[in-house]
Amino acid sequence: MNEESSNSQTGDTTVTSKWIHRSKLIALVLVLVVGFVVMKYLKENGPVADREIPPHVIPVVKVMKAHAVTEQLVVITQGSVEAARRTHAASEVQGRVVVVSPKFEAGGVFDEGEVMLVVDSADYVAGLASARSSLADARLVLVQEEARSEQAKRDWQKLGRGEPSDLVMRKPQIESARAHVEASQAAMEKAKRDLSRTKLRAPYHCRVEATHIDLGSYVMPGVRLADLYSVDSFEARVPVTLEELGYLDEGEIIGADVLIKASLGGEVLSWKGAVARNESQVDQQTMTIYLVVSINAADDEGIYRLPPLGLFVEAEIKGRKIDQVVKLPRSALRANNKLFTVNEDNNLDIVTVTPVRTLAKSVLISAGLEEGARVIISPMETPVPGMKLQIQE
Repeated sequence: MNEESSNSQTGDTTVTSKWIHRSKLIALVLVLVVGFVVMKYLKENGPVADREIPPHVIPVVKVMKAHAVTEQLVVITQGSVEAARRTHAASEVQGRVVVVSPKFEAGGVFDEGEVMLVVDSADYVAGLASARSSLADARLVLVQEEARSEQAKRDWQKLGRGEPSDLVMRKPQIESARAHVEASQAAMEKAKRDLSRTKLRAPYHCRVEATHIDLGSYVMPGVRLADLYSVDSFEARVPVTLEELGYLDEGEIIGADVLIKASLGGEVLSWKGAVARNESQVDQQTMTIYLVVSINAADDEGIYRLPPLGLFVEAEIKGRKIDQVVKLPRSALRANNKLFTVNEDNNLDIVTVTPVRTLAKSVLISAGLEEGARVIISPMETPVPGMKLQIQE
């Protein structure tokens, strides 16, 4: 009885498995049939695409006519303002400082020849008096020797025979006396100079940068007293690359006009200047050469506007002139020195040119461009030679 029951269960399981397999197959067939019917319906009743050809869009460009001109080259560089003169004032005498000017401090301004400080001069006054006394004695000896020479000459004419010797005529004594006079006179001049050097005077119109002594200090010859710099003569040391050096007038660099500009408190100030000298040495690290520009602090009306020392300035150095060049905006020059131009039929032409100088905002073309050519200065995405273009008015 158990075997019959087991056989019955096995048969039922087999029937159920076959039924599930058939059901999945039927469902798959139904899905395929429904999908086919839906696809056919959409194909026959779906939206119809627009078959019209889109209109052809002609690019609009901005152009500029090319005209050959004579261009004045300008080299722009930067530097800082420096004093044209700097002096380390030192003592030439020794003694105690007895007088100091109230302006003898950092920032004080002195006119040329103005007394800055005084060293005790008592010893030098005495030295000058001694030198005068020695000079007077030397002159007295010279006069006496000259009188003795005249007396010896008269005596020889009365009693002597032949030519008298130099010693008889006292010529060596006279020469010695004259030498003593000259030495005494030189000693007196030195004493005068030493006395005058007890007063430190401004060598030129200057400003005090730093002081190193004060009232009561004892100074010796060579002791540093103060650091000075000129207040009416300024310079700017500016670097120029070797390429830009070629844009300046060869052989005419010295004396070239320079415009100095600086911004102070939101105001742009300018000074006129000129190239004073060329250092003629290439900096191996930056491959530049330095020019020194003298700055004229007076404007056209004669009013002095002194630039602060150390002020960072921009220098525009006037260079040589180039004839028959075309000046275009920097945006007109494309890669590989190409220019996009528009011909008479408003079609695109691509030409190769020779730029003589490229600046931040402009470019100078020396060859490869015809007079009156229309150059495209606006950007283009996909330029194709011969493509139709529209000129923006």
